[in-house]
Amino acid sequence: MTLEKLERQLQSLEKGSRFILRDDLYDLTGLEQILEKATARKVKIALLDSGKLAPADLERLADFPFSFYTSDVARTDFQVLSQLALALRPKGCRLGYFIQGQLQNLPDFLANLEVFDSIFISSRDQSRPLDQLGWLAEEISRSHTTLVYYHHQSLEENLASIGLKNCWVHLSSRNFNEDSEIMILDLLKNIRKNKGRLVVHVDRSLPYPFLKELGEAGAFLVFNLPPVEPASRIFQLVNTWQKKKLPETAFYLYKEIMA
Repeated sequence: MTLEKLERQLQSLEKGSRFILRDDLYDLTGLEQILEKATARKVKIALLDSGKLAPADLERLADFPFSFYTSDVARTDFQVLSQLALALRPKGCRLGYFIQGQLQNLPDFLANLEVFDSIFISSRDQSRPLDQLGWLAEEISRSHTTLVYYHHQSLEENLASIGLKNCWVHLSSRNFNEDSEIMILDLLKNIRKNKGRLVVHVDRSLPYPFLKELGEAGAFLVFNLPPVEPASRIFQLVNTWQKKKLPETAFYLYKEIMA
């Protein structure tokens, strides 16, 4: 997309919208122009890191607000990551880090968690040892960083060990079965007791009473269902939750997607 077309697209977005952009699509001057336009329009930019930009480049861009999402694929040098944080944080720009590799391969990172505003981990492509995640959650619960974990396997009781303070556990209803209701409610109770948060992605239909109970017990519900009949009981529930905002630090890029 040309810079001119992108600028026109920004103009068409509603104020408060979120726009996701790769940092290698335009040169530094182009990115600066996009951020300036987005700021004027009050559109929030999420900038995806390719490893291209130097800390000095980001410090220049940070004259305009945006969130910067990097990963252990784009950057593994902790000194550089620290420099990124020093360039971004004083100007109010958030730094998120997606871990795709193994936790034990990042010792410097694990010793300096507060460099990041959010840390994202998913078990989509590989299972994650819950003991390692539990240790990470404990460390994060004593910091100002947020841990966001997307669990793609079947439910486990030990998931509660991850749901500590500053930690968000995402589950999809696709992985629930007929016997899951009691287990999920118990899991939610333990997570809330530990000051953590549970996000349930309703990707397939669940009984209305169960969904209502989940919401009342403290889960955040994200609905990804086909159009619902306005006359149905679930319609109002979907409508209510679609109006609620999940904190930007509690999800990776798209609220509706299990990363």
